Amino acid sequence: VVETDPFVYPDENASWEELASEQVIDRFNEVLDNTEYVPKNRQLASVAKKLSKGLPPQESVVEISNWVNQEMSYVPGTTGVHTSAVEAWSEKKGVCQDYAHLTLLMLRSVGIPSRYVSGYLHPKKQAAIGATVEGQSHAWIEAWTGAWWGYDPTNAIAVNEQHVSVGLGRDYADVPPLKGIFSGGGSTALDVVVEITRLA
Repeated sequence: VVETDPFVYPDENASWEELASEQVIDRFNEVLDNTEYVPKNRQLASVAKKLSKGLPPQESVVEISNWVNQEMSYVPGTTGVHTSAVEAWSEKKGVCQDYAHLTLLMLRSVGIPSRYVSGYLHPKKQAAIGATVEGQSHAWIEAWTGAWWGYDPTNAIAVNEQHVSVGLGRDYADVPPLKGIFSGGGSTALDVVVEITRLA
């Protein structure tokens, strides 16, 4: 049983000056740095800077996430688990993992601490209580603008009670949905189904 909450913007709102302070940079260094999936990119950093101009950090998170949503096309199969944000951007196609990585690249480039969230999405907002549906593996971001809060750039919505968080990390490599060691024969197949039932 997992308890989720409707979205509420955090009361604590950091300014750009606070985000640029040594204390914040030191505290959140891990989620401000670039990674293999979230590399530096001057062009995207420039776009992020323009999008956030004149906006406070919290509004910049929404603006950048929504820009990613509008610029990318959701096309399964065009990218894989090893695709970086820049590679997905060059195709302007991808899946939730790519939307999250691209958003992280842009948020980090303007100094907003941000992390990758791996989890599941309940596909029906108004699902009947007790009805079981097939859940969807999903990824989104969390940003720190005085407090941590989530946004889903794939769907251009704030994270809400439909989102079930399983793991947090710098990028996909830290929190893949499945991880382990394989031992045995030469061919395998994997089928995973997640069923979600709304209880309240």
